[in-house]
Amino acid sequence: MKKLSVLLTLMMMVSILFAQEKKEVVLIGDIKCSYKNSEQFKKNVHDVIVQAFVEKGLHDVIDINTLSAVGQEIYRQSGETALNEDNMRRLSEAGVKGADWIVTGTLSNYDAVPVKNDKGQLTGYNGKLNFVFKVTNLKDGTQKGVADIACSTFLSEKTKDAAIMKAVKNAKDKVIKKIKGIFPVVAEIVEITAEKKGAAKTLLIEAGTALGVQKGDQFKICEEKMFRGKKRIVEIGRIKVVDVQGDDFAECKVVKGGDKILKDFNAELKIFAEMIERTGGLPGGLKL
Repeated sequence: MKKLSVLLTLMMMVSILFAQEKKEVVLIGDIKCSYKNSEQFKKNVHDVIVQAFVEKGLHDVIDINTLSAVGQEIYRQSGETALNEDNMRRLSEAGVKGADWIVTGTLSNYDAVPVKNDKGQLTGYNGKLNFVFKVTNLKDGTQKGVADIACSTFLSEKTKDAAIMKAVKNAKDKVIKKIKGIFPVVAEIVEITAEKKGAAKTLLIEAGTALGVQKGDQFKICEEKMFRGKKRIVEIGRIKVVDVQGDDFAECKVVKGGDKILKDFNAELKIFAEMIERTGGLPGGLKL
């Protein structure tokens, strides 16, 4: 019995380690700005992007400023292009973790607008700020996505700098939302749990609360096809989550394309589920 307990413990540890290794690595690189005296605001934007990626939890996150001098040099030299073999070797030799994606950005505008009361007296400042960040694949240099963020303060602050920094802090939720759009939840289909007249009616996907999946969320079912060495992603159906089964799984109702889903699944073609971004603040894009 003791041996069995030890074996089960080891299996759980291996499973946890494997799950951790599956996470891709995102490097948060530099934020640029051409304005004078913008260093602090660039740092604030950088830190908010780091916090947003960490909070989202889909990736292992590296802050470029925490790397060794060699690591920073290599990633900055590479910029938004693919890492070549020589740079990959140098990173390995320096003991620096290799990243799958790099996030870079530009702080394009920031300002603090005076707020006055009915008597014309200055009561504070409202901050506003705009920045863009983009995600680049370090394996092939392709761009994964671009996000334009506009943020402001909800209440006025006493100083201009405080107002601008508060506006940056208010940007975090917007950054997280953009991350969800650039890196939507993608899940494998585990099994077809019910079928009728040659069409899938319900199925189980490998995505649960650990990835933020909720009842009512909708996914599109996609098939990966190749044509002359080029990959195409084709939507073949849609599903809706009816029961989230813990951290890792969810039962879904097929709402479209059940016959194609069943056929492709049984043929062991490369199909997967990709979450459709929620709108209106409710799961699955539902609105009040």
